[in-house]
Amino acid sequence: MKILSLLLFVSLLAPLVSAKPPPDARTRLDAWVKDQPGGIAAAWVDADGVVFFQAGKFDTDDSRPITPDTQFEIGSITKVFTALLLAESERLGKVSRNDSAAKYLLPTADPAQAALAKITLLSLTTHTSGLPRLPANIGANPDANPDPYAAYDRSALIAALRIHGPSAVARSTVSYSNFGVSVLGESLAAAWGTSYAEALREHVLAPLGLKATTLGIAGWPPPAGLAPGHTDGKRVPNWTFLACAPAGAVRSSARDMAVFLAACLGGENAPLRSAFAATMQPQHTVPETGGQIGLGWFISGEKDKLVYWHNGATAGSHAFVAFSPGTGAGVVLLANVQKGMEDVGFAFLGTKPSAPRTVAPNAAEYAGNYPLTPAFVIAITTKDGALFAQATAQPPFALRPMTTDRFSLIGVPAEISFERGADGKVIALVLHQNGIDQRALRGETVPPPDEILLPVEILREYAGEYPLSPQFSLTVTEADRALFVQATGQGKAAVYSTAKDEFFYKIVAARLTFTRDATGKVSGLILHQNGRDLPAKKLPVDHTN
Repeated sequence: MKILSLLLFVSLLAPLVSAKPPPDARTRLDAWVKDQPGGIAAAWVDADGVVFFQAGKFDTDDSRPITPDTQFEIGSITKVFTALLLAESERLGKVSRNDSAAKYLLPTADPAQAALAKITLLSLTTHTSGLPRLPANIGANPDANPDPYAAYDRSALIAALRIHGPSAVARSTVSYSNFGVSVLGESLAAAWGTSYAEALREHVLAPLGLKATTLGIAGWPPPAGLAPGHTDGKRVPNWTFLACAPAGAVRSSARDMAVFLAACLGGENAPLRSAFAATMQPQHTVPETGGQIGLGWFISGEKDKLVYWHNGATAGSHAFVAFSPGTGAGVVLLANVQKGMEDVGFAFLGTKPSAPRTVAPNAAEYAGNYPLTPAFVIAITTKDGALFAQATAQPPFALRPMTTDRFSLIGVPAEISFERGADGKVIALVLHQNGIDQRALRGETVPPPDEILLPVEILREYAGEYPLSPQFSLTVTEADRALFVQATGQGKAAVYSTAKDEFFYKIVAARLTFTRDATGKVSGLILHQNGRDLPAKKLPVDHTN
C-alpha cells in the first residue's frame, strides 16, 4: 500500500518556510501500514511549520481515505491531557497536587479520609500511588471485553478506591495504573463541580483551540469521520467510557494533534504555557521503560536531548506523540490498527527510547526457588545477566536493581530483597508488597499438604457469597466435584481440601477455613493471606424467586 501523494502544509508556529520531516518518513510509514486493513495519519511539526502524511483507508469495505481530519482513538495519550488539566487547575488555585483524591471524591467527614490521604493527585498522575492497573470491581477479564469501560461509573470508581486505597503503598518507583489516572480525572471534575469531559473542554481543549478533539463517552454519538478499529486484521468496536474517561477516552485527528504539538513546543505566549512547563518537570524514574516521568509525560534522553512522549492504544487503535524541545520538533502518529509504532515515532526524531536497567551484578547468586508456601513458589532465574521472578501460575517479571540485594519488580508495585548467611551466600528472599513482608527460604522443600476428596454433598454446603467488605466478596461454587472461589473482579480459582472445612490455593499463597454455626451449617469463612485472617459471613440464600 503506497503512501498517498497528498501533502498539506499549515503554518502554526511561524511564517511557513518549509517544515523538514525526516527524508525517509514516507518509507517508514509505508512499511508500517503495508498489508494492514485501515491506515495511519501522521503530522511532523517543527519551527518551519507542519507536514501531514497519511496512508490507507477506513476499512477493507470502506474506501474513504485516511486524511489529516480523520478521527482516531488515542487511548492513553488522554493521560497527558488529564495531567494538563491538573496543572492548569493548580495554576488557577482550584486544587493542589498534594491534595488527596478523597478530599474531592468523599464527604469531608467520611471515615475513609484518613486512610486515603496518602493517595495524592501527584501520585496518581505519576503512577506512584500504589493503586493497581485496573480496579477489582471492573468485571471479570476486562481485557477480553469489547467495550470494557462503558458501564464503569463514578460510584463504582469510588467503591474501588475504598477497596484498594487503604492497602495501597505509595512508592518512589512507577507502576502504571489506568485506575489511578481515572481517579485523578474524576477528582479534578469534582473540584470543578462538573463532569470530566466538561472540565477538560473548558480548561484544556478550548484554550488550545482543539475544536475537533472529543471524548468517547458512553451514550454520546461518535464524531463524524471516526475510523473503525482493527486488531489482527479484523474490525473491532470503538471503546466508550464513563469514569475511566480520564485514562483513555480522547479522540482526535492529526490536524488537531499538530496544534497540540505546536503548543507543546511553543514559546512564552503559547496557550497553557505554564501548565505545559509544569507537566514537563521530571518527578520519578520509570523502571518499566527507563527514563523518567513528569506529570503524564514519559521522558527519555538527557539534558538538551530530552524527548517527551506518550503512547496509547485501544482494542483497535494505536497512537504515539513525542516532541523534543532541544530540536524544536515533534511528531504524532495515529492509526486505526492495533500495532506498535513507538520505534517509528522515535526514529522520526532521530532517537531511541530509554532502556530499563535490568542487568544485575552477580545475578547467578540469586537464582533458585523460594517457596512462600508448599504450593506457592517464587522462582528466580537469570538471562543475559538480568534477573526474573516468577510466582507459581503467574508470568515472569524482570527485576530492576535498586541497592545491593534489593530489587523492584518491573510492572508490579512490589520489591524483593535477598538475605545472606554468615558465609555471604544468599539464603532467603523477602517479598515486599501491599505493606506486607513475606519471607521465603531458598530451596526450602516442605512437603505439600495432603489433598483429600470431600463428598460432593459437603462441597455444596460451602457454595454461596461471602462479603469481605461492602464492595468485595468471595463467591464459592461447586462444579464437577471440585470447589472454586471467585473474588470480585477476578476469575475463578480452584481450592483444594486438606480436611473438612479447610482448603488451600495452588496459584496464590492463601488458605480458606469455613466456619459453622451451632447447628452445623456453614455460616462463614476466614481468608488466611499475607499474614492476616479476614473473616466473612455467608450471605443467606434468597428463596423468594
